[in-house]
Amino acid sequence: MQKLPIKARILVVVVVLVSIVMFAKAMLQWNEAHEYLRFAAYLAIATVTARCRVTLPHMTSSMAVNLPFILIAVLTLSLPQALTVAAVSTFVQSFWPEGRKPNALQVVFNVCVLVMAAQLTWSVSRLHFHSAALVLAVCGVTIMLANTLPVAAIIAFTETKQVPHIWSNIVQLTFPYYVAAAGIAGLVELANHAMGWQMPLFILPVSFLMYRSFRTYFQQMSESAQAPRAMAARAH
Repeated sequence: MQKLPIKARILVVVVVLVSIVMFAKAMLQWNEAHEYLRFAAYLAIATVTARCRVTLPHMTSSMAVNLPFILIAVLTLSLPQALTVAAVSTFVQSFWPEGRKPNALQVVFNVCVLVMAAQLTWSVSRLHFHSAALVLAVCGVTIMLANTLPVAAIIAFTETKQVPHIWSNIVQLTFPYYVAAAGIAGLVELANHAMGWQMPLFILPVSFLMYRSFRTYFQQMSESAQAPRAMAARAH
């Protein structure tokens, strides 16, 4: 913590304190009426898909394909259950790759950011909108902003760069993923009445295909960027 710039330290403290308050307040609302079977299924699926994680090209940030299931939990579960799904799956996500020892502060920050993002998105989803499509669009934008802005800020403060520049790079790379996540969450919510809590199980193959697609795409981006540098090095 002492090695971080003062702006980064302030941001970490604020995010951690706010998320702790949000999580503690939500846990006080836990009651016996919650759907535990649906909750257990969503928690398991979000945790499994959290292992499918890709690093964003030329950045120290990454993304995992558990976001659609966090969004599904936010839209269909109670607040304490949705925050639990977000916190647990993000905690598991932080322990990748297995050969690298995770940074404790980074793990805490990542978990707290997702808790805040889930809380804000859950609150927005309960507002009175006249269209289900509008709910999905607003929720998708909310979770994207709440997730990417703190990450961009901590990267910018740590690497002495501009927050807007880092944030725009993250959004350009991940925007299609947030659109896909909102679309998947919308399909699941529509199908819940016909198939119940089992519907996300059928989304798992789609999530793994998304993971493979983004992984291949980002690898190709990295390789294409490294090729000119390698040629220039050989020329010298």
